[in-house]
Amino acid sequence: MLDSRTMIPCRRRANRPRRPGDLPRTCATRDWAGLGDGPAGLIAELALASDVADYIRFRTVCQPWRRCSPDPRASGLDVRFLPRQWIMLDKAPAAAGPRRHRFLNLSTGECIRMDLPQLAQHTLLTLTPEGLLLLLAEPTLVVRLLNPLTHQLINLPPMTALLSPEDHRAWHLGFEIGMKGCFRVSSVGLVADASTVSVAVSFYSPMVLAVAKPGDESWTVVDKNYICSTLSFGGRVYSVPCGVVMVLKMGSEGQQPPRLETVVDWSELFHFCPMAHSLHLVDNGGDLLMVHRALRFKDDEFHREYNVYRVDLEAGVLVPTKSFNGRAVFMGMSRAISVSADAAFPSLTADTIYQGRDWDGRAHEYSIVDGSKCNPTLDRSVCPSSIVDCLRYCIQGVREELV
Repeated sequence: MLDSRTMIPCRRRANRPRRPGDLPRTCATRDWAGLGDGPAGLIAELALASDVADYIRFRTVCQPWRRCSPDPRASGLDVRFLPRQWIMLDKAPAAAGPRRHRFLNLSTGECIRMDLPQLAQHTLLTLTPEGLLLLLAEPTLVVRLLNPLTHQLINLPPMTALLSPEDHRAWHLGFEIGMKGCFRVSSVGLVADASTVSVAVSFYSPMVLAVAKPGDESWTVVDKNYICSTLSFGGRVYSVPCGVVMVLKMGSEGQQPPRLETVVDWSELFHFCPMAHSLHLVDNGGDLLMVHRALRFKDDEFHREYNVYRVDLEAGVLVPTKSFNGRAVFMGMSRAISVSADAAFPSLTADTIYQGRDWDGRAHEYSIVDGSKCNPTLDRSVCPSSIVDCLRYCIQGVREELV
């Protein structure tokens, strides 16, 4: 924590000799709280451009600094204050308390712990790529987004319209609806345009893609078909039904309703079997990738094979690639996270897929360069300490692992 009176270099008066206990000749005190709105506001902008966590730390220093910087909880769903570089790890030490979670900065490797009392009144459905938490209030079925760094809660419409008649009866009888009940979320993302931010949720159960924005009275159903993967990327939401990559178009009020439009047709590129294969969209540091996890029969046994494609949105094609551009991808059944294999994470190997243990109870590593596989020897305890194991737990999903 910074202090409002910090040492800065300056000239000492030459007409007084140094005394024991004097500050160094290059230092003196200055009232940093009295910088003025202009300089302090500029510092706030620079802190926000770096990391929203730095911006929040800046605002906690003193009241004058808070006065010259916008309150991140004052507006609605403001994309400026999203914790994009932070992800919540699924496992937190039991001694830390049931609502204290660890958050990892994917750019710096910094790990912090946050108390989230909001989880006591909500069921946690899933985590968004933007670092938000999708919550469900069981008594009312109202959905909320929680920014864990600012503690801002954004209200979304209730899920009542998506319930089947049987689920409605179960809800009125007091049965749990979220997670262990009838609502199972595969992914969620934000769609940002010039004036509004909408939320798109893809469900396993019920099988539906629905969208809404803060202030709406109900969710709008966009699609009821099977979707392999959904990801928010570049302010849009992309999904992969069988055979195509599609983008969610929100439309405008009074015109077409929200809809999915095809941007890439890959049906002739490779064979896809929904029962044995899976597809995963990945934001690889600004490149949209699709990973095809296939099951092949070779040498009298089945093997897993991973093929990676760069989604060229301008050309409308998939481009095979054997590189993550110096990054590594952690991939579970419902989550995929790309991390830079640089000095912040020295234990990572670039161009490698780290498979989560939610597939078969085991963790594997696959090189996309030559297709080789190796079994890791890292300690996978309940409270992992290495970045590799932290992220392996993080991609395991949002069921019993999120405690």
